[in-house]
Amino acid sequence: MSSKFEKAVAYVQGLDKQGSGPDSTVKLEATTVGDADPTKEPSRLQFVERAKWVAWNGIKGMSKKEAEENYVKQLIKYLKEKHPEEPILKELEA
Repeated sequence: MSSKFEKAVAYVQGLDKQGSGPDSTVKLEATTVGDADPTKEPSRLQFVERAKWVAWNGIKGMSKKEAEENYVKQLIKYLKEKHPEEPILKELEA
């Protein structure tokens, strides 16, 4: 696990505790787990669970390393758009 990824996760978790973290769309785009199990696809009536599964399925075949790098990229993108003066942004871009 890269130190940038660890910093990104800690940063987002800290924001979540404050109630000011990225919205669920950003979090779904930053999924870091492996392939989704096609036999466990949630019903269309299970909105949150299905959104998570669809995001998870969207990165099928991506390695853990690639998923972690994607997580950091998505956080950088979010910070540039919403909080460009955030100090961690420079650390993540380095």
